[in-house]
Amino acid sequence: MLQQIKDLLQESKDWIVEQRRHLHQFPEASQKEFRTSEYIISILEDLNLYEIKTGFYNTGVTGLIKGSRPGPTIGLRFDIDALEMKEKTDLPFASQNQGLMHACGHDGHTAMGLGAAKILTSLKAEFPGSIKLIFQPAEEDGWSGGGAQYLIKEGVLEDPEVKAILGMHIWPNLTVGKIATRSGVIMGASDPFQIEITGQGGHASQPHFTVDPIVIGSQIVNNLQTIVSRNTDPFEQVVISVGVFNGGTRYNTIPDQVTLKGTVRTFNQEVRDKVEARMKEIIEKTAEGLGGRAEFNYIRGYPPVVNNQGLVQLAEKTLSRPDSLTELVLEERPAPTGEDFAYFARAVPGLFLWLGAAESKDSPGLHSPYFDFPEEILLNGVQALLLLAINWLKMQEVENGS
Repeated sequence: MLQQIKDLLQESKDWIVEQRRHLHQFPEASQKEFRTSEYIISILEDLNLYEIKTGFYNTGVTGLIKGSRPGPTIGLRFDIDALEMKEKTDLPFASQNQGLMHACGHDGHTAMGLGAAKILTSLKAEFPGSIKLIFQPAEEDGWSGGGAQYLIKEGVLEDPEVKAILGMHIWPNLTVGKIATRSGVIMGASDPFQIEITGQGGHASQPHFTVDPIVIGSQIVNNLQTIVSRNTDPFEQVVISVGVFNGGTRYNTIPDQVTLKGTVRTFNQEVRDKVEARMKEIIEKTAEGLGGRAEFNYIRGYPPVVNNQGLVQLAEKTLSRPDSLTELVLEERPAPTGEDFAYFARAVPGLFLWLGAAESKDSPGLHSPYFDFPEEILLNGVQALLLLAINWLKMQEVENGS
């Protein structure tokens, strides 16, 4: 089976890369992936997939590949949205959509999904049950809680019922040729927040007649870090980052208001609760102590991604072969990066993996305007997902005695 998949991947390599480059040129923001969705549908139709369903959370798409024998269904999830970011890579296939970029590798994920569809059409005789490909919108839309939960509510895991699900993310923190995972929590909860600070504006030369919201905001940014250093057990992990600080229109004017936006990452529900409560206290009292007022909006975003232990064991057996394209790494620590795959892994047993993309220690990271990845890793990703899905289906067949 492994050699058959390898041969099919080599035959399809250029095609898979072509899909990635096309998708990279036309990135679309969360909940606006209309052209991307249409393109996915057209490819799946060309591949004569058994069943294609559309419209999940407006732009989500699924394709179903049935094996040669009855059995359960396993899902493979691929996110399709891009980021609001100006690309700076100078790639010949760089983004043609101004201010948008596939800076998180979702073009590669979608290409792997299309590659999986293409390979599976030649492997139907080799497995029981069905494999459902799920192309998911709005993974990056943390303010709405991510697209996964809405797809689930709209029945993406039903008809046929998905009994387990696999997901993968291109990972520039991991060397090319490696795939990593771990049991339990692999990625953290991701909670966005917004702070509206109101002061009293005036002339910058007479600050004593004002209440400066920029100074208040600056103090709040600094004070929030004491939650990590002074209010959290050193053996727990918390990240609090402010990514937006907006305020003012002129160099010589103190504004009335400023807006801060940021994110909190945690791995433990109790810690998550304490961080939110402490943030509210610090923000409101810092503003009050400096003569202003602050409104704090904390959104419970993605929960932690928790891997199923049985699926991790399957990955150990499946991906640790010496003739595999990749080396499996079992990580000791989770990453604070958020992923709405967490909702899928809550609904059914799930396994999330990281696909090595780093060629050197200087490789640009995720969400960088310079982000890119070596395209040969797409074959590594497709191979791993297909082997895992097919082996899981065969294992269910054996366990059920059919």
